[in-house]
Amino acid sequence: MIGSIRGKVLEFDGLNVLIETSNGIGYDVEVPANLLAELKVGEEGFLYIHHVVREDAELLYGFTSKEARLLFREVIKINGVGPRVAMALLSTFDLHTFIEVINQGRIASLTAAPGVGKKTAERIVVEMKDRLDKLRFNAKLAASAAAVGSKNSTSAANIKATADASLLDNLGAAESNDTFNCEDAIAALISLGYKENVAMSTVKSVFTSGMTTEQIIVQSLNALSKK
Repeated sequence: MIGSIRGKVLEFDGLNVLIETSNGIGYDVEVPANLLAELKVGEEGFLYIHHVVREDAELLYGFTSKEARLLFREVIKINGVGPRVAMALLSTFDLHTFIEVINQGRIASLTAAPGVGKKTAERIVVEMKDRLDKLRFNAKLAASAAAVGSKNSTSAANIKATADASLLDNLGAAESNDTFNCEDAIAALISLGYKENVAMSTVKSVFTSGMTTEQIIVQSLNALSKK
């Protein structure tokens, strides 16, 4: 099974990309429509691949992050929701927004994606919310995004260098591990699209000494979903 592809982008129409590897083989990959800013014709591209093998075809679905591929794989597990609908959802929403829509039960928002009617949207909300809760997907996604480094201009290193030191001190993080966990959680929230001041204030509001990074992220996302 193909897990990833790196090569020169030969063609890209916004939905399908033709990427040629160093051995001269070109792969036709379907990607979310919101990757126009990340894949440029003539430049090198890298995609994490979900590979589907059928009797009549082999299909490749590409994503620029492991987190997007993981979310895609969770969505297609839902009864009646195939790759086409899953790709439409990831073309309509970025990762942070999609998770927020699920957590808040915003059925009407989901119907903005092509091919998603009200009944399908209701099923997606019910089943995905359950999956996110059971798998603690919010925290896994955020922590993983922070670990691999966000494409957002603000990285974990930047946070540690530029964050308001007095705010981190006021978090009650008496031990260095607490401080590191808070910084990592803030970086993870920023990687999901939250503004730095929102991430910092939210972490401050939920933090208690001894919490792990994952616990801070989970509590922060729960707090943000209620706003």
